[in-house]
Amino acid sequence: MIKKSVMCLCLSLLCVASPAFALDKIKIPCDVMEVSGSFNCSFSKLSGIRYILLHHAIDADRETLSRWLRAYGGTEVTFIINHKEYTGILCRLAHCFGRGLLIYAGDVTPEKRDIIEVILSPPP
Repeated sequence: MIKKSVMCLCLSLLCVASPAFALDKIKIPCDVMEVSGSFNCSFSKLSGIRYILLHHAIDADRETLSRWLRAYGGTEVTFIINHKEYTGILCRLAHCFGRGLLIYAGDVTPEKRDIIEVILSPPP
């Protein structure tokens, strides 16, 4: 009985201490480095697609964002601009260390040097 209790306690502590087991969302403020306008093309499904080139706004978040991009690049994320939530795909740029390419559809266009909040979570 005591062994079972100790094993449950150890497993609980491992899950709390290890971000790999945590399913919590991570909110990271990101600095907008570049923003695209809407693409002009004859293929209607690409109409309205935009991108944001971003990186961490706070040095303490550099490693967290970098690890997430290596592990989950190409995954859907939520991001917040002017208190409104949007959905996009955050991709890792292999030769641009610590930077992400956020691809989304919508009319919102932040300015260069704006800070947006990106909500990261591991895919299901």
